[in-house]
Amino acid sequence: MKKTVLFSLIGGMFGAASVMAANYDLYLTGSTAFRAQAFTACQGLYDGGAPSSANNGTGAPASSDSKWTMTGTAANLGITSGSDTLTIHALWTGSVQGLSALKNKDLLAYLASATPGNTTQVTNTASACFSDVFSSPTLDPLPSSSFFEQPVAVQPFVFVKTLAPGGVQNVTNINWQQLNTILGSSGGSVPLSFLTGKPNDYTTNIYMVHRTLDSGTRVTTVQEAHKVGTIHVVYYDPATDTYITATTNRGPAQFGPGYVGGGDVKAVMQTNTIGNQAIAYLSFSDAKTISGVNWSQMMRYNGEYPILNYVPGVAPTTNDFTPICTGKYSFWAFECLDWPQSSQYSTYTDQNIGYTRLNNVMNILSATDTATGPTGSIDHQIYASEAAGTAIAIRLNDMLVSRSAVGGIISP
Repeated sequence: MKKTVLFSLIGGMFGAASVMAANYDLYLTGSTAFRAQAFTACQGLYDGGAPSSANNGTGAPASSDSKWTMTGTAANLGITSGSDTLTIHALWTGSVQGLSALKNKDLLAYLASATPGNTTQVTNTASACFSDVFSSPTLDPLPSSSFFEQPVAVQPFVFVKTLAPGGVQNVTNINWQQLNTILGSSGGSVPLSFLTGKPNDYTTNIYMVHRTLDSGTRVTTVQEAHKVGTIHVVYYDPATDTYITATTNRGPAQFGPGYVGGGDVKAVMQTNTIGNQAIAYLSFSDAKTISGVNWSQMMRYNGEYPILNYVPGVAPTTNDFTPICTGKYSFWAFECLDWPQSSQYSTYTDQNIGYTRLNNVMNILSATDTATGPTGSIDHQIYASEAAGTAIAIRLNDMLVSRSAVGGIISP
């Protein structure tokens, strides 16, 4: 009798073990400019189009957050089965830092739990990286023999001006020669007259606010201007209402001074004080709400807006990116998804998702399709936002032009 009970208990234990649900962790890093699209696509990987739980450390995350974790089942897309779960941890530090972390297996601090408000962290290497640019012009290019680099969309960028009163409000356009000059200016500024053509504006300085070298947005801007050499980086000092030379790194930046994320630059652009005479470069998404009117602080680049028939100060009812798609507006880059190839991935000892499963997720995220494609693809999410008139990126299939390098010549 005792043996029968014992065997029954052992059998029950093995039975429970055989059906115990597994969890697979995916660790993402990279682009802050593309964080909203990545967030939405990751939500679409889950059954029902949403995770069962998500956390940004204080509560439920928003697409603009730079750090979050979400979890749930993803059986409909074949990522998990039964009650197994996929937990996605995201830490958006910038494209260049993300590429470097992926290549060098840096340990990054992610939120461990998808329970809203849980602040527990876990250190882990990244499984994959989103980048605003090809890795080739960055500080840490990825060898093609060890990593996949797949374009997933086109990321528009724009030049914007602050909300400050004064001469900066008269700046409506910047061309690439002016951009090259201001990037190379010894004090981080140029006379306002250089941008307005008015001699009386000579005594006012206009500064450019820069991201760190961790930023793919900065790499895109420098490559667009064909700038060679160093850049003088400045910070806005609210105590004196002036710009000062940047001598320190901010936040988690690794590669020199500058503002860490697009949200940090946006906050400077929103500072409404007379001394804040400055312009900056931002992703289309971050530039949207500097003021209460969509893209009201956006400037023309080479005489063009990225949106067709845009009227300054009037919120567009749709995002018609025809100027970009046809080659009239050139300030854009391919958004890429980078992940290790099989032989490289085997050297990442702290990953539990398994290469086949990782590759499956990457192929879903990078799939080019229409409304009939997987809801977890970047392309599908942009397609849905086009229909809603809220697109902030462009599908690859919508482009009528291309380029082989960041800031390179555009061709049909």
